[in-house]
Amino acid sequence: MTGRARFGVALPASQRRLSEALEAATIAEEAGADLVTVSDHPYLPGELDAFPLLSLLLARTERVLVAPNVTPLALRPPAMLAKSASTLQQAGAGRFVLGIGVGGPYERIPAFGGAWPTVGEAISALDEAIPLIRRLWGPAPVDHDGRYFRLKQASAGPPPEPPVPVWVGSFKPRMLAITGRHADGWLPTNAYLDLADVPDMQRRIDDAAGAAGREPDEIGRVFNVMGTISDSAPRRNDQLLVGPAEHWAHALRDYRDRLGFDSFVFWPVQGDSREQIRLFFEQVRPQLD
Repeated sequence: MTGRARFGVALPASQRRLSEALEAATIAEEAGADLVTVSDHPYLPGELDAFPLLSLLLARTERVLVAPNVTPLALRPPAMLAKSASTLQQAGAGRFVLGIGVGGPYERIPAFGGAWPTVGEAISALDEAIPLIRRLWGPAPVDHDGRYFRLKQASAGPPPEPPVPVWVGSFKPRMLAITGRHADGWLPTNAYLDLADVPDMQRRIDDAAGAAGREPDEIGRVFNVMGTISDSAPRRNDQLLVGPAEHWAHALRDYRDRLGFDSFVFWPVQGDSREQIRLFFEQVRPQLD
């Protein structure tokens, strides 16, 4: 994920907006997007299951990367998650990215049958799961007797080609350390952090990467930016970005130059996502070269 800036979009995952999401994916690709994503909140009655939706998005597009933003490990055990990701990578000719985390709001997950009652256990399980998923993508069957997972001669099938990138949605210290140890990309969201905390968050990822013998610049820094492009007076460039295209371009340059993000996912929260995506790629994206 390193090497150049990428620009993507988050599409609506609700059942009532399915046709809008599919059309928006095509619009985004034609407008020059590098990535389309959908949230994965299966416990919300109004949202579709992300993985069948991701397969539809891969079928509707030809070039863009496609990713869950992000999938909760507690509802998708590693062997099945590895199998699903491998299948999508092969079906999409190498265009799948596995966005993963513990999910949130976490209190909804145990009530939906999640594997662990507390977020602390889910974080520890994720630390074990990511290396295990990578092993399951390898050529040999996997035996694993861990604290959270036990497998015997398990395989996710033919190794995905190219290897599936893993991006982690993380905010707190333990999750940031997992990102540094294991991830190919960091995928936080502006709505859930304070911009003033980002430099320290970046340092925690870098320190964990170094302690694991990795180069920090191996990890892409991808920022979900929720907000609305509108003619209204600019307001808030922290947890919700609202204002005209010039305001957006100024904010994203700041996120890039001062905070260290190399790529952005535009997450429209109001209005028709198709029109918002057009505005982003016609009026915001050209100002960021």
